[in-house]
Amino acid sequence: MHRALEDLIRPSVAPIIQPSRLPDPGKLEFEQWIAAKSAQLDRALLATANSLSSKDAALFTGDRLRFPKMPKERAADEEQSRDTALQFYRMLPTVRITDVLHQVAKWTGFIDHFTHVSTGLPPSDEKAFIASLIAEATNLGLSRMADICNVASRRALLRMQTWHMREDTFRAALATLTDAIHAEPVAAWFGEGWRASADGQHYYLGGPGESGGAVNAHYGRDPIVKIYTTITDRYAPLHQTVIAGTAGEAIHALDGILGHQSGVDVAALHVDGGGVSDIVFCVMTMLGLSFEPRIPRLSDRRLYAFEPKARYGRLAPLFGHRLDQNLIRSHWDEIRQVIAAMHNRVVTPSLVLRKLSAYRQQNSLAAAMREIGRIERTIFTLRWFEDPDLRKLVTAELNKGEARNTLARAVAFHRLGRFRDRGTENQQLRAAGLNLVSAAIILYNCKNLARAARALKARGQPGIDGLLRQISPLGWDHINLTGDYVFSDDAQLDHDGFLPLWIDAL
Repeated sequence: MHRALEDLIRPSVAPIIQPSRLPDPGKLEFEQWIAAKSAQLDRALLATANSLSSKDAALFTGDRLRFPKMPKERAADEEQSRDTALQFYRMLPTVRITDVLHQVAKWTGFIDHFTHVSTGLPPSDEKAFIASLIAEATNLGLSRMADICNVASRRALLRMQTWHMREDTFRAALATLTDAIHAEPVAAWFGEGWRASADGQHYYLGGPGESGGAVNAHYGRDPIVKIYTTITDRYAPLHQTVIAGTAGEAIHALDGILGHQSGVDVAALHVDGGGVSDIVFCVMTMLGLSFEPRIPRLSDRRLYAFEPKARYGRLAPLFGHRLDQNLIRSHWDEIRQVIAAMHNRVVTPSLVLRKLSAYRQQNSLAAAMREIGRIERTIFTLRWFEDPDLRKLVTAELNKGEARNTLARAVAFHRLGRFRDRGTENQQLRAAGLNLVSAAIILYNCKNLARAARALKARGQPGIDGLLRQISPLGWDHINLTGDYVFSDDAQLDHDGFLPLWIDAL
């Protein structure tokens, strides 16, 4: 935070090769880019202005454009989706969380990524490691876990946490589970695999003395922290970070899609209101990615153009200031350097965005990036107004994140769901453990839902593929998360290594 921006974005090592969707921002020529963008913006504004002339004047409230609301899902459709999910999940075997992680470890080998900080060897005692991981994820703590589990003492669990659990090992293990989820055939029914969404989830702290605790009036009078998590459209977690309760989420919106180690090739990002900013719009378009957020109070936002606002007829009252080409031109090379540093993972996006927002006076580089972002936000606002399918898609993707947050809340239930860690590093460790265990549950459900689908097809039930579209791999009623932390050494597995399905539940 205290280094000059020029030193911060200068590469010190060879750049990392990124997925093929990302273009090289260093090759963008300004004149070619500005000509294409200004023409695209002008066409979009004229098209919307012309279409307004044939629409009802009630679309305007004063000098603001009133955006249409999304129709609510019919009660019959909600009931059908719920019945379908129950039909599938009733067939899944009842299992302890310890056995879920043991099976997932056999399938993926994710535990091998937790190498010893000194020797580089994986954990020597898998059960002790899993117990330590569950203690972190469920918010139980090592002392209580040692009291109720039958595999290790608190000293052994602490040794696993100290020597094997680090940010880099959690990141590598999460990437393994993410790739495994995307490789499951059933996951293709949940999404196309190239979209992602990010959302923050608040957790109350034990008291005001904990690190990062701040009172956010939106969540009450108790201090909180947030876990900001990025997931794919197939429910696979990509990244998580702990932020202060009052911190802006937009600063961290890009960390997940630019900082993960999995093979997922993200091309579009969806966020809710807290993750929206003009600079995020700028970075996403310069990277060749699509940013499709749900912007709160969209009718209060201004439109922007390079041309005079009178050119756009009834849209004229909605415009802010006229965009400044010269401001963008004067900082074009610096903008390309900043984007290239993010593209090549020289620097974390949140660090750059935090520095740009921390200058005491209006920084001209940040102002230039906001001008680019306002171009993209205006184009997106017009798309949002004209395209109901876009509104439906974004809402559906963000609902996946909300549903995943419900699973995370169910996992981290001990001690009233309150984090009592006093250090930021311990909070980050707990968040990483929670995200990893959630990913393991999702992968376990994907495999078993596929088995249930095959069993239903074998019994001649039609339309199974259509039913899969109505469910998610986030169920946990069949998984014992509460207090029974023992391992089933004599579990009766079938010839494929799975617990038998409850076929009689059909």
